[in-house]
Amino acid sequence: MPYLCGVVNPKSSEVDRHYSPIVASRLDILFAAGDWDALVAYLGTLSNAHFRTAGYIIGERLLPAAAPEVFWEVMLRLTSWQPKAFTVTMAKAAVPRLRAGTLSLDDAGYARLARALSAPGRVIDREKLLRQWLPAVAMPESVERLFDSLHVGDPRRRIAFLVREESLAAGFVLLRTLRFEEHDRALLVRTCRELMRRGTSRAFNLASIVRAFFGLEEVGGVFSLQLEPYEFARVDTDFAIFVRVVCKV
Repeated sequence: MPYLCGVVNPKSSEVDRHYSPIVASRLDILFAAGDWDALVAYLGTLSNAHFRTAGYIIGERLLPAAAPEVFWEVMLRLTSWQPKAFTVTMAKAAVPRLRAGTLSLDDAGYARLARALSAPGRVIDREKLLRQWLPAVAMPESVERLFDSLHVGDPRRRIAFLVREESLAAGFVLLRTLRFEEHDRALLVRTCRELMRRGTSRAFNLASIVRAFFGLEEVGGVFSLQLEPYEFARVDTDFAIFVRVVCKV
């Protein structure tokens, strides 16, 4: 099966090419016609090298400018046809558009994609999307929607994803999600220490909040962050307060 994410063809040491005028011309015609069955058929005729080039052209040149309904339809078609080849490529193409607001998890096309990804055999694909898209969504409700739509409901699984993320929205949802596991002190301590190991000021401030919030005196370290009583009372319910506290210098 062809691969899109490498730089060198493992079978021939040929350097991947990100552009071919012949391939690009054919893809332009197919996108203009909106003929996705023909797109899949065309991709199936390509050599390994041209297949990878086509993937780059789609992800780097065509999808960034495509209408949202086109983006999601192409992603649905290609990730259903060749998930190993296209899932990460399509997910990466979505990241700048999610950040810019030109794609939304509220789009009807995304809902269709999420339904297709709900099959038991698509767990790995769903996790690939989560790893790419969690840093790209700016609001806590979008983080929650991403987890819900990709069928990650277990708090412990959510925590495993969130503890690695630097975004403010992910940090806020992490704190809220830990409330569902506050009976598991070992998990709380481990999460706090993982945040500290990340080494950034934001992660350390979040670790300080988790330590204070759950009374984790056994977590050692120098914690200089001070919370006002009103901040402590609302840090897990008011995103604006959370942001102000975590971003303190």
